[in-house]
Amino acid sequence: MLISSLAFASAWLAVEPPAARRLHRLEPRAEARVVRAWRVAPAASVGLGLGLVGFILLGPTGLGWAAAAGIAGGTIAWLVLERAHHRRARARADEVAQAARLLSSLLRSGQIPTEALREAADDYPILAPAAAASRLGIDVTGALRAGAAQPGAGGMATIAAAWQVSAASGAPVASVLQRVAEALRSERRVAQVVETELAAARASGHIMAVLPFAAVGLGVFAGVNPLEFLLGAALGQILSLVAVTLTAVGVVWIERLARR
Repeated sequence: MLISSLAFASAWLAVEPPAARRLHRLEPRAEARVVRAWRVAPAASVGLGLGLVGFILLGPTGLGWAAAAGIAGGTIAWLVLERAHHRRARARADEVAQAARLLSSLLRSGQIPTEALREAADDYPILAPAAAASRLGIDVTGALRAGAAQPGAGGMATIAAAWQVSAASGAPVASVLQRVAEALRSERRVAQVVETELAAARASGHIMAVLPFAAVGLGVFAGVNPLEFLLGAALGQILSLVAVTLTAVGVVWIERLARR
């Protein structure tokens, strides 16, 4: 029961929502799968570990509580890793937008592409592989496009496309990159507005997840002592496991909806 519950939760977390698939269209599929597995596997390991520890400590009679502890711990670990991943992705997206703007400014000021890339890479390391490729005289477009495989760096594919079009058509790369930088900056502004608007909904969902535990505490304070039923009776364990599972599913569902 414990293993099957946690395995189901891990499999459900591993399925990407449609928007996540759209965001990864410019990224290699293998890279996207590896990144997502990196977030799900540790969370599943935490959940399984807590569940097994609970089972060892409580024995077969505490199987429901052991499973509940595993599900709760795995969900919390997944939330922490998911938030950390998206913070890094947002920071990288900001870096790409700012790098495109600086690169455009340097090229418009008259610097040659090699020097412009080198100087921009000093401030924005995401351009370092392209700067090295430019110095060595190898494929700059490929180096720029490879950077798009990093989470949040999808804009690098747009920069690579602009660089390639400019090289093929002879159009000034500075003007093309300026339009790309403006588009990326506009996308970041929209993303920040959406993130701000969704913060309240996400916080409300987390508050709703805590309310059942607050209700139990209120019952204890009022002298009803619901813990005696939840901890001592088999039905109490079953209800607790169902409640924790539904709470975890609700929290993960809200988090994933917010990422769409």
